[in-house]
Amino acid sequence: MSRFACLARRFGGDGRGAVAVEFSLVAIPFIALLFAIFQTMLVLFTGQVLDTALEDTARLIMTGNAQTMSSANFATGPNGLCSRVLALFNCAAAYNAGTLQIDVRTPSTFANAVLTPPTISGNTFNWGTPNGQPLYSDPGPGQIVVVRAALLTPIYMSFPVSFLGLNWDSGLKSPGSSTSHMLLSTVSFVTEPF
Repeated sequence: MSRFACLARRFGGDGRGAVAVEFSLVAIPFIALLFAIFQTMLVLFTGQVLDTALEDTARLIMTGNAQTMSSANFATGPNGLCSRVLALFNCAAAYNAGTLQIDVRTPSTFANAVLTPPTISGNTFNWGTPNGQPLYSDPGPGQIVVVRAALLTPIYMSFPVSFLGLNWDSGLKSPGSSTSHMLLSTVSFVTEPF
């Protein structure tokens, strides 16, 4: 028997290190799956925090307590949206950077309410207004109000890999942005007779 055949038989029969090799084959997809789960959880929790904060802050408009508030005060003031966001993202910094925007509109009927989401170009929103900026109207008593908050949340873990014809990043990033996912929260109501 040749020396090469003898070494091949010994190598094939040796089971030492098999567990380490098997673990290394499974570890990479497992860790990638953990990161994907963490990223999804972070986006979902951030969306829930934004929804709850906007719902609580919109009550100021509904009850007439926001009559003297500006858009910036509604977002970052002492009773504003950012005072209700306690974790997951820096609300005031996001508002000042333009990655968090508030849009308050008063349609004549619920059927006339504009509910199309803003478009994104890089890290800039376009709300479909002539200048692309969000509207902030101060409603009176008994008016229909639609309050929306849009937040660009960064995608930290990205998988730009195509597998079976599906790009894994296509569901994470919002169209028009290469680094972020847009979260949009909407509250609609009729103001009280204040």
